[in-house]
Amino acid sequence: MKRIFVFCLCVLILAGANAQTEVKSKMEKVTIYLNSALVEKSIKVNLHRGENKFIITSNASAIRGGNIHFSSSNDWFISSQNIEKLTIPEKEAAKKILPQGVFQQYLSLKNKYDGLAEEIADNKSFTETLIAQKAALSNMKATTNTSAIDTVAVIKSQFAFQRDEMKNINKLLAEANTKSGNLTYQLNNTKREIENLVKPYAGGKNILCNDNNILITVYSNVEKQNEIIKYSYSVYNVSSKYSYDVMLDEGTHKAVFSLKSSVSQNTNENWKDCEIIFSTSDGNYAGQDAELMPYYLDYNYNNTYKSPSKARLQKSAMANGYIADERAYDNETLLEAVVVDYTPSSVQNLSLNKEYTLSTSQSIATDEGVLTIPLYSEETKALFTRFSTPKNEEKVFYTALLPDWEDLGLLESECDVYLNNKFISNSYINTRGMGDTMRFSVGEDRNVKVTRKLRKNSPSEKGFLSKEVEEQATVTLTIKNTKNENIKLSLKDQIPISANSEIKISNIETGEGELNANTGIIRWNINLEPREEKQIVFSYTVKYPKGQRVTLN
Repeated sequence: MKRIFVFCLCVLILAGANAQTEVKSKMEKVTIYLNSALVEKSIKVNLHRGENKFIITSNASAIRGGNIHFSSSNDWFISSQNIEKLTIPEKEAAKKILPQGVFQQYLSLKNKYDGLAEEIADNKSFTETLIAQKAALSNMKATTNTSAIDTVAVIKSQFAFQRDEMKNINKLLAEANTKSGNLTYQLNNTKREIENLVKPYAGGKNILCNDNNILITVYSNVEKQNEIIKYSYSVYNVSSKYSYDVMLDEGTHKAVFSLKSSVSQNTNENWKDCEIIFSTSDGNYAGQDAELMPYYLDYNYNNTYKSPSKARLQKSAMANGYIADERAYDNETLLEAVVVDYTPSSVQNLSLNKEYTLSTSQSIATDEGVLTIPLYSEETKALFTRFSTPKNEEKVFYTALLPDWEDLGLLESECDVYLNNKFISNSYINTRGMGDTMRFSVGEDRNVKVTRKLRKNSPSEKGFLSKEVEEQATVTLTIKNTKNENIKLSLKDQIPISANSEIKISNIETGEGELNANTGIIRWNINLEPREEKQIVFSYTVKYPKGQRVTLN
């Protein structure tokens, strides 16, 4: 008897040692990358000496590559791990996560939903049958026997039957369509009731039926109560796209950059009430040290050649292709920066790797669609000015200038631009190659009108024996402010530059305009009062050999 008792005790001890304890994980943190995410969880377990086997439930079905990483301790370690894929009936899954009272409500609504879905299916079959009968009736033809005396009466009878049957089918179809609409309305309402009922407990609007159980064996050297074991895994079926809302305010002279992420996930796991981090780095790339390329500085210059013909070509190219970038550091001053005609053979492009942690715990459910989540906002000084080059286009363009944009650490991304809380345009922030001042084109200001008129006199000879002719050009720029407020406008035009020693430009009159002799570009900074109109006139004289022709514009 004693031997039997000892044997049974040993069997029970061995069975207890090999028993698998089911534990539910706690969601701790999710780091969202562009096309994946890192999910971090924990479990609380009691450990005894030797092997401890656990089944960790409720894990994503989209674990990347099956890779799961566990923490370790000096007192215990993970001796084995495995993934078991499960498909659980929906009602069984609901019973696990919902309190008893809520589960009973869920069952009632689910039975109602299933009944409505079955009614809709039956009604659809009935409708399809009616449509088939209607088609057959439409193709029916009256059959006649020419030897029968009552042929006409038979034909009339058949037509009457066909008409009555068609009328009856149309009536039944109308009733079936009305019923279908009512049932679909009830079905959608019931579905919303179920979603609202389960969302606080499931972390999303659906009860998840696909699951991954993680089977682990923990070997412990000591007895441990309430030991925390942490683990993590990467998941796919995740998408995150960054963009900005750029809010420009002319009154406060500020620009606010609000970064947001459009995120969606289909991992079959609800990220419920956990820390959410958005990362711009690649979660699957370890990275490496970047190699620096030589950074060249040189004077801004243009080479000239000893050959007169090449010199003329060089001057012509300089006049027609001069590269200038207007930078405004206040509302008064416009600075000109010349781009050096030299590019290193290799250019290094570095993307910003940043992380944005949401200030409070968040929930992102699977299959919830695209959510737009604000990450942070930062403001900077904004300067507003208007530009116009009437020679190219008789329009005035409104531009916001951001001299301190480099302090913001902006990502390269799409953006929506707003002015005074009004949407203006979609744009793109490209920080590579950007100068000291970032510019946002707000668009045309149609409340400021500008026109350009060119008047030229006919070429005339100077002196009876002169071999030259002289031509004078006068340009009149008219600017009118139709707004009820003061405005400032940067106006730009030009005089020609001679690319030939035989062509001479003289008698240049620009009024208050500032002339750049190297480029021929004239600039005016104009203040206009409300409803004020101004005229700017500039002129020049061109001399060239008789018999030749030049084009002034």
